[in-house]
Amino acid sequence: MNQVSSAHPSAPHALWEQTRPREHASYPADWIGKARELAGIFSEGTVDRDHDGTRPLEQIRLLRESGLVNLLYPAPLGGGGGTLHDAAHAVLEIAKTDGSTAALLGFHFYNSLVPLLTDYEDRNAEIVRRATGARWLWGNVTQYVNRAFVAQHHPDGGFVLSGTKRWNTGAPLAEITTVLAIHPDQDRYLYATIPTSREGLHFHDDWAPIGLRGTDSSTITFENVRIFPDEVLYWSHGPAQTGPLPLWASFGAIFYSAVYVGRTLGALDLARNWTLQGKRQGTFPGSDLSADDPFIQAEFAEYWIEAQAALAYLDSTITRVQQAWDARASLTEEDRGRIALDTLALRTFTSRTALHVTPRIFEFAGGRGTGFAADFDRFWRDVRTLSSHDPEVLARRTIGRHVLHDIPLVFPPHFKR
Repeated sequence: MNQVSSAHPSAPHALWEQTRPREHASYPADWIGKARELAGIFSEGTVDRDHDGTRPLEQIRLLRESGLVNLLYPAPLGGGGGTLHDAAHAVLEIAKTDGSTAALLGFHFYNSLVPLLTDYEDRNAEIVRRATGARWLWGNVTQYVNRAFVAQHHPDGGFVLSGTKRWNTGAPLAEITTVLAIHPDQDRYLYATIPTSREGLHFHDDWAPIGLRGTDSSTITFENVRIFPDEVLYWSHGPAQTGPLPLWASFGAIFYSAVYVGRTLGALDLARNWTLQGKRQGTFPGSDLSADDPFIQAEFAEYWIEAQAALAYLDSTITRVQQAWDARASLTEEDRGRIALDTLALRTFTSRTALHVTPRIFEFAGGRGTGFAADFDRFWRDVRTLSSHDPEVLARRTIGRHVLHDIPLVFPPHFKR
């Protein structure tokens, strides 16, 4: 099954068609091993793709064919039945070699969970079954800050949307996307899923950052875009959604962190390889290789230890979030706030580690590492681009306030009751 929807009209959208699977491989027994295998394939040409800003269409196709896109979905709904650890480490392995594809997979994972996050009782199961059957890659049109993005009722049922949304990560490359808009009554949110081939969607192709150049977070304009009744997600957390989606940001922090740690480890792998291939200018006398220079050894150890600390922090946090997800039906508002604070701290630590380590790999290569063809800076540029989504100082202020005063993190409603 490769059709987005046979019930609703759509217009052609060429990009996702180029990622359509040619086959559906059986789910792997080892999800992380499969991701490591794909990372090796993706490493070929990664420098050229970074230089050219090439969209990773072939890489997305292979992710879909492998079944990795279905990893987090439950087996009874056609998914792979994998764990959060499997998904995060799959992103991490790919991030070692290909930052853009890893980021797209990470964004896919937590946005593809939206039908399960809005309802814990499988009332959105049909959309998940369609997703697993076609092995969709998910994009997102989700930003909460766009207060002008208000839906209108359609006379034939459902809603219609007009307006512009920026920073829609993966949506131009995905077959399906989540859409968050304000309900016509303007007292709650409306969450839906629509195909990116839907008539009235206009992709601006304006994504041109310094890093993650293949992720495509282009601006999208909606021009009388239909949302049909069966595309509106069922909401079971009270009478209406008036604030952030429970656990969504926490899952996002896990996958952001997986990209940060993966890019850090990938940068160190590259630096290690260079130190084993020759000597940089100023190598310690008597050392035949840069890797034998005691000063380089001490410097490399410092960054390696930092990366190991970030990796351990990621894994311990994943364990707690998985436990919370398994008990999601019984979580209190205070429980969710504790998880949010926990994952915000993780995201802050891993981004800071990545921003500290990735630019310092130039120390190991010397002047050779500054060559355009070496592309040593791609790791830092990717991390800098992703980390700019949420300034660290704001995260630290939130963490510090709640830790100092020992008060729970509570998300206030976005609408006046």
